[in-house]
Amino acid sequence: MNELMLQSGQRLMTGFSGTTPPKELVQTVKKYKIGNYILFAENIASARQLRQLCAALRDMAISETGMEPLISTDQEGGRVQRLPKDIINTPSAREIAAANSIENAYSIARHIAETLRELGLNYDLAPVMDIDGNNGSTVIGDRSFSTDAETVSRFGTAMIRGMRDGGVLTCAKHFPGHGGTGVDTHLSLPIIDTGMDELAATALVPFKRAIEAGVGSIMTTHIVFSRLDKSYPATLSRAVIGELLRKGLSYSGMIITDCLQMGAIASHYGVSEAALLSMKAGVDMFTISHDCAAAGRAALLISRALERGEASMAEHETALNRIAEAKRWLNTL
Repeated sequence: MNELMLQSGQRLMTGFSGTTPPKELVQTVKKYKIGNYILFAENIASARQLRQLCAALRDMAISETGMEPLISTDQEGGRVQRLPKDIINTPSAREIAAANSIENAYSIARHIAETLRELGLNYDLAPVMDIDGNNGSTVIGDRSFSTDAETVSRFGTAMIRGMRDGGVLTCAKHFPGHGGTGVDTHLSLPIIDTGMDELAATALVPFKRAIEAGVGSIMTTHIVFSRLDKSYPATLSRAVIGELLRKGLSYSGMIITDCLQMGAIASHYGVSEAALLSMKAGVDMFTISHDCAAAGRAALLISRALERGEASMAEHETALNRIAEAKRWLNTL
């Protein structure tokens, strides 16, 4: 087995169609050692089926990579819930904040986490730590706790604590903040000119608090912050990932991309190619949600870049350690 391919596969998260692992996924995992998976509503029919699916994914990952997988979903509450509502149905972030009870937010988050763990998932891509820009857009909207940084911080960190205590890895998203634009990154590439002083006083505040609260990971956003980096969106930007998040906010945990198949990335950079660019920017894990073949190509590009010395081996090893640490934490629960 090519050791670099095995390592590269640990840095990918992919998804698939259907309620059982399809042949294409199995073949891709065998060949490219993709070690982490994301589930959507189309993958989930019932609690029993979901348990069986997660068990099958876990067995496949251990057999082919020798390591436990991260099995994730976006179970935020409100309009972003991947599990059927007869399994779990929780309020949106905005509704949680409106109840004005930190204890309630913690309890809801712990219930989400315990439900996910019982069904076989171990990674919730939540909570949203964006501040709603109050621009009438529904891209973030009620997925955000508030238009106010302090409210987002208070309730977001309460949910981080609840999910962590319930046994799942958490994810603060979408760094360094998606609330300032009404453009949907699923469709196109937004550009905003918010300066560093304004970011520090607003959008970055909840992420800083999430880091202090021990959030398990941070997800990047596909937005160009032109005063930080005129050339690349945050997901691909060394200035945003390496300088702002790692150095500026002193974050040493796992960083994961939003889906690289979204229009903001795919139509400008290519899906698999963006994973390599993101790695060079300092991101640890790359999400390709609906195309496991593209995830396989990404793993191949990454392994070749490392083999040829076109990407930092030291940073690669550090990223692997961050991913492994997240998995060790889950396995000690």
